[in-house]
Amino acid sequence: MNKSSLKKIISAVNDQSRVRGSTHRFYTYPAGFSPVFVETAIKSLTKINDLVLDPFMGGGTTLIEALRAERKVVGIDLNPIATFVTKVKSTKISRKNHDNIEKWADDMSKNIHFKLKDNKFIKKAFAVINYKGLGIKEISNLKKIIKGAAFYLKELKKIKNKKENDFLRLLLLRCLHSTLHDKRPIADFYVFKSKIRSNSLDMLQGMEDLDPFLKNFRSKLKIYNKSSSQSHKIKELKSKKVSLILTSPPYPGINIPYSRWQIHGRRNTTLPYLVLGLERPKVKSIYNFQNPTNNTFDIYFNTMKNIFSSLRKISSKRTRIIQLVAFNNKEGVFKKYLKTMAECGFKELKIKSNGYVWRKVPNRSWQARLKGNIPASNEVLLLHKIK
Repeated sequence: MNKSSLKKIISAVNDQSRVRGSTHRFYTYPAGFSPVFVETAIKSLTKINDLVLDPFMGGGTTLIEALRAERKVVGIDLNPIATFVTKVKSTKISRKNHDNIEKWADDMSKNIHFKLKDNKFIKKAFAVINYKGLGIKEISNLKKIIKGAAFYLKELKKIKNKKENDFLRLLLLRCLHSTLHDKRPIADFYVFKSKIRSNSLDMLQGMEDLDPFLKNFRSKLKIYNKSSSQSHKIKELKSKKVSLILTSPPYPGINIPYSRWQIHGRRNTTLPYLVLGLERPKVKSIYNFQNPTNNTFDIYFNTMKNIFSSLRKISSKRTRIIQLVAFNNKEGVFKKYLKTMAECGFKELKIKSNGYVWRKVPNRSWQARLKGNIPASNEVLLLHKIK
């Protein structure tokens, strides 16, 4: 890598501009990549038609930017929510699909209501939400939104076209996420209702922006819902033609709710699985590989060692690995992470002669305000190749 490319990547890693364009705004995935950083890394380290891999693809930023840069790309993630979101974001839709989605969403935004009697979805949703500490008004708002979502899903069953059904299901997920998730007070039902129309138009515009890059996308893009410890068994990767592995793996010892929402800040719920009709993974800590009651890092590092070993098998001398990883301990845990990579056959390439490139983790400032100077408020940029 020449110095010019390295400077561009270092500059881009600190980009915290608002995510815009393409299908990046379909769903806000926790601790997501900056598209500017991903685009810069891909264009600096690969050529057209080269193969890019993201073994922890999350919301699919790497995959979308690889398609936009005319690269082939493989994405892997254990979380079925990530797989669903990324597939919808990267699947070409026809003009007919577009028009049908726009009309259905417009009609739904006018007709949706919260007067539906209890059904299976409503009962299950209420069962996975913690109401403790919520005020009467917020509980009322929450119940109305859940009943509105139940009506939406009931009507959605009438949509038989899979592309349209999946798109509209993700639209619901986005609307619910923006009204229920995070530290904000729970929004009024009519705020949720208004988002159906506005978010549908935003998402459809995103699909139009990406459409020129989706020509022959089926041959350029592969998505797998499995552990990255199985990377070496994936047929597209066996030939060792991966030019770039670009990813942000789970942070060691840091609980980020990749697969849950935090209603009113701290009330974890698995509601997104229910909305998407997905099986909830049996592994509780799908996002950090740790048992929440266990203070050791054994599970995390054993899992990562299996993953790095698999990635080593599909890497060649040409392959470069770029990661953004956060640590709650810049000494012991950070050094152990680097040591684990070295044990698996990877050599670190220094990005700066006088140290590392660290950056603030986006979208965690509110938690820092709640808990003070919390760990994991910084990520480090790492670059490796095989030994």
